[in-house]
Amino acid sequence: MKQIEKFLNSGAYIVLIFSITLISWSFYKETPPFDYNLINMIGILFFIFLLCFIFISFRNTMYSIPILIGLLFILNKSDMTFETSIDLGFPIVAISSFLFSFVFHLIRFKPKFHKGRFFLGLFLIAVGYIIALIYLPFDITAIPVSLLGFLYLFFYVFYSSTSKSNLEYLFKIMFVANLVLTFQLFIYVYRGFMTYTDLDFMTRLFLGWLRNLGWANTNDMCFYIALTFPSYIYFIMKKPKNYWLWILMILPVAAVVFTKSRGGLISFGLSGLFSILLFYFKGPKKNYIHWIALAAVPVFILAINFRFFIEWLNILASIEGEGFNAFTSNRIYFYTEGIKIFLRYPIFGGGWLSIQSFPFDGRLFMYHSTIIQALATMGLFGLGALIIHFIQVFKYMFNEVSVEKYLFLIGFIASQLHGLVDNVQYSIPFSVFIVVILAIFETSEKKTSFELVEGRYIYIES
Repeated sequence: MKQIEKFLNSGAYIVLIFSITLISWSFYKETPPFDYNLINMIGILFFIFLLCFIFISFRNTMYSIPILIGLLFILNKSDMTFETSIDLGFPIVAISSFLFSFVFHLIRFKPKFHKGRFFLGLFLIAVGYIIALIYLPFDITAIPVSLLGFLYLFFYVFYSSTSKSNLEYLFKIMFVANLVLTFQLFIYVYRGFMTYTDLDFMTRLFLGWLRNLGWANTNDMCFYIALTFPSYIYFIMKKPKNYWLWILMILPVAAVVFTKSRGGLISFGLSGLFSILLFYFKGPKKNYIHWIALAAVPVFILAINFRFFIEWLNILASIEGEGFNAFTSNRIYFYTEGIKIFLRYPIFGGGWLSIQSFPFDGRLFMYHSTIIQALATMGLFGLGALIIHFIQVFKYMFNEVSVEKYLFLIGFIASQLHGLVDNVQYSIPFSVFIVVILAIFETSEKKTSFELVEGRYIYIES
């Protein structure tokens, strides 16, 4: 068992988990007689059983975190419902297995649960999720989504009470997750390119395969890549002479370019810019050769194919319809309707299904703004709860600031800025990812692996 635990504590284990995530996700066509992909479901079930094994076998639940994060990015069917998945008994098997292993872990290891530093904000957000159910007409479909706040609170309390974490493990997870997200986008582009063979090369390159990625759309991918991108700088600061790290850093840049997401480009651009600035001013040394080489690659690519750049700019500038609302992809309409809901229910909001109360011909789940989402669904109470959560996060991160905290803040702030115009804070994968990150920061035995020497951070070997 010690050998297994040693492997679970390694980078190889994290790479294995996310490799399975990518491979399982890559199967997207339906598998008869089911109307979803059987291989994708097998990958999910394998992760759930592995999660159960870890809960049953080990006191330290940190080893389950890569699996949990992998589960966030593995699903590859956007229109899956309970009815379509019940053919395999998937929800029943998954939920019963998880509950059994969770109860077994509690009985065997008897962990002592505590509130933790971030409990208050997350608890108030969880209350904000459900309180509108009290006065709104009963709708059973509103219950699952309204309980999500308590699910996030559960993950935070559970991992902050049962994991014995370390920050390097976290940054390995973020680094490999970033690569998986990047490769998912490349696969998306490749499938579109191979599907539309009758079109010209440039159109095929930017077309994608005209579907979302199963668990998200291409817009959403950008803020996850922005959140995790600073992890590259962590390992570059650890080993600044490793050229392959610098080369790999170009991949997410290219992937975000292919998304054609204007908001995503801004958030990722900020994450990348401030990550690089942190390294330039606080890294072990300036490495001018690395910077020149890094800048030369995109310049060279643009020089040999300037048409690519022009076509990309034209796509970014193109809009369907007229007016500012069309330019914002109907977001002004969403915001206006969200404010109407808020004015009708100013204290506790109109609930999580309130967005269904106004007509819209298209895909619509949220109000495409963290602030409007909070006000419309949870009212002033929900916005206040979110502000308290942010205060707790920033208070902790700015106390005894370290390289790790700097890098988290860069990705967190960049993605939250994206949240002003998109579904970020209340997206399920984002919320789970954030509470797990906060739990790891809080429970990490070693708070930093870097020492400030003459104004620059130097990695200290354990």
